[in-house]
Amino acid sequence: MKPSQAAKLSALRARFPAVGRKSTPFAITFKLMFLAIPKRGSCISNTATTDSASRKLYLKCCDERAFTLIEMVVVTALIAIMLMVAIPRLSGGLLSDGSGETSRWIIATVSQLKEKAVTEQKTYLLNVSPDIQRFWITVDGMAETDASSARDDGYRLPRGVRIDHVAFSSDERISSGSIPIGFYPQGYSDKAVIRLRTNDGDRLSFFIEPFLAGAELIKGSQGW
Repeated sequence: MKPSQAAKLSALRARFPAVGRKSTPFAITFKLMFLAIPKRGSCISNTATTDSASRKLYLKCCDERAFTLIEMVVVTALIAIMLMVAIPRLSGGLLSDGSGETSRWIIATVSQLKEKAVTEQKTYLLNVSPDIQRFWITVDGMAETDASSARDDGYRLPRGVRIDHVAFSSDERISSGSIPIGFYPQGYSDKAVIRLRTNDGDRLSFFIEPFLAGAELIKGSQGW
């Protein structure tokens, strides 16, 4: 180490005793900038260093202003207040409303069953139960034990969504029991409408047409 550098380090150690003998120049500078910055307005009275270079660095640090503890507390409090207001709205709206998930499941399942019925030449049944609020899939002629297992493993509606009824015509609406909707090997299905309600008062109607590939979703009272 050059004599001039050694003199600078000695001066800084004398000024800041917390700096150990094995500290590097980077560590000394770090402590000087972040641990030894005086309060604003007190730079002139605390600049009695023995080295001109360290004196200039010290004065430069004094000119840089950091956040005070009060400012950080205020900002943290404001962020906490905004989160307290925003999170309940999100949890009560986007997070708890499963109508989007249920809609995607019904539309995808109807399309899949129509395709499988043709390719596998089997009659598939989409079972709807308003009593237990569940959908499940069976094959025509399936054993009772297998059908019971399919029901137990069926799609459970998320919180905030419930099955209201299934309509096969304007006069035939079924709102209880197990309601099967058939998908046949010839490429068509039963004509049916699955109607759901949400806790927010929304109405969802899924129209299953015999010769269309998927289900059409209509929201509101128009589909009722």
